[in-house]
Amino acid sequence: MDILFRRHSKELLFFASQRAGSAAEDLVQEAYLRLMRHPNPESIGNIRAFLYRTTSNLTVDYHRRQVLEARYQQTSTQDIEIDTQLVKAVAPSPELHLNQQQELDMLRDMLQELPEITRNAFLLNRIEGLSHAEVAKRLGISVRNSERYLANAMRHLLKHRNFDE
Repeated sequence: MDILFRRHSKELLFFASQRAGSAAEDLVQEAYLRLMRHPNPESIGNIRAFLYRTTSNLTVDYHRRQVLEARYQQTSTQDIEIDTQLVKAVAPSPELHLNQQQELDMLRDMLQELPEITRNAFLLNRIEGLSHAEVAKRLGISVRNSERYLANAMRHLLKHRNFDE
C-alpha cells in the first residue's frame, strides 16, 4: 500500500484539489482508506482507476455535504432572525414593561381607594368584560346599581390627573 500511495498520491491530490480545493488531502486519504478496507483488493483490476473513481465519488459527496450545510446554516440563520423578530414583536422593551407596571400599580392604588362593591363592579365590567346584567347577577345587585357603581368608579379614576382610560 505504501508503494501505491507514493506512486499515485501526487496525481490524485492534484485531481482532488481541482474538484474540492482545500479538502483534497482528506479526500485522497479517505480513498486510500477505502482501498485498504476493501474486502478483496486482489479483485480490483485497475487500482489507479479504483482510486480515481473513489476520489471522484468522494468529491461529489463532499459537494453535496457542502450544499446541505449551507442550506442548514441559511435556514438556521433565518430561523434565528425570525425568532428574534418574534421576540421583539411580542416582548415589550424593559422601559415599556416598567412603565406599564407603574401604570398598573397606580391603577391598583386608585382602585383601592374605592368601596369594595364599587371596585368589584369596575373590575368585573372593565377587566373581565362582563355586562351590567352579569355584574349585577354576580354581585347580587340591580342592573341600575351596577351602572351607578361603574360610573362612580370612572369619576373617581378620572379625577386623578395621570389616569387615561
